[in-house]
Amino acid sequence: MTQTSYIDIIRKIDSFPYEEDAFYYKLRTHDNSATLGYITPTISQYFQDEQDILLNTEKKTLTLSPNLDTIEKRNALFSLIATKWRKIPCFSESLDKGWRDELYTVYNPTHTPYVQIERAFSVLIGVITYGVHINGYIPAHKSSNGKLKMWVPRRSATKPTYPGMLDNTVAGGLGYPYGIWETVIKECHEEAGLGEEFVNTHIRSAGVVLYIYEPNGRKDTVQPEVEYIYDLEFDNETDVLPYPEDGEAEDFTLMDVNEVLERLLNNEFKPNCGLVVTDFLIRHGYITPESDKNYLEIVSRCHRIMPFPTI
Repeated sequence: MTQTSYIDIIRKIDSFPYEEDAFYYKLRTHDNSATLGYITPTISQYFQDEQDILLNTEKKTLTLSPNLDTIEKRNALFSLIATKWRKIPCFSESLDKGWRDELYTVYNPTHTPYVQIERAFSVLIGVITYGVHINGYIPAHKSSNGKLKMWVPRRSATKPTYPGMLDNTVAGGLGYPYGIWETVIKECHEEAGLGEEFVNTHIRSAGVVLYIYEPNGRKDTVQPEVEYIYDLEFDNETDVLPYPEDGEAEDFTLMDVNEVLERLLNNEFKPNCGLVVTDFLIRHGYITPESDKNYLEIVSRCHRIMPFPTI
């Protein structure tokens, strides 16, 4: 496998330009007060027959109609469009493959739910999606070989996205109506068979990472993501063991930090999980200003300021 560096891992997932990009159309709110997402010109053209979304090719905007003044109206419109687009050949494969019957909330103003959108459809309109990522680990002083270890699952070969790649111990999207903590407890149980009592007594909040990803390369789609990060400390290597509860993972492997570093640099982790693991290694002192000349850029680009209203 091709050896990479930590900054390459971050640049791969935080791949959207930082300068103003006039290529994309802006999805605007019904009162024209805020931008909710970025949409490619090609995808934008599929809205031209939608009476409740006003396409302006000169200004490169897609503005919701003023009559969409309630969340219920906006939900109904986007549900109708997403369902209709499943029948369009260029979208049907990606939408059918990723369709979850799971709604993601878009906010405007900040903290205020504005619309709920099918998870698979959200990437086509470039709105922020949210999730939780949990690093299960054994600290060096509790490890059998004196090295920090992490529980690393391998994604199922049948997963619609990134099959067979390495993942964080637990991760999951913030689907409506679950809150952040509810999602932590739910995903720990569903993905790793970890009970609520164990999670409550062994986990701690460890920050947030933010990035904007172009999943299939430049000028395709835009995927802004906000991930709430938690560290889950295991007492030892035997008493509590994660296992594939729901089939999302094939197995869990306890890797010491040297193996994690090697697999990370070999691009074996799902891209955004690579960023999350890098962030973990920074916080635990395994990537430092002395060990990596790109330390400042790495840290900065794990915490991007979003150009949209947020949770």
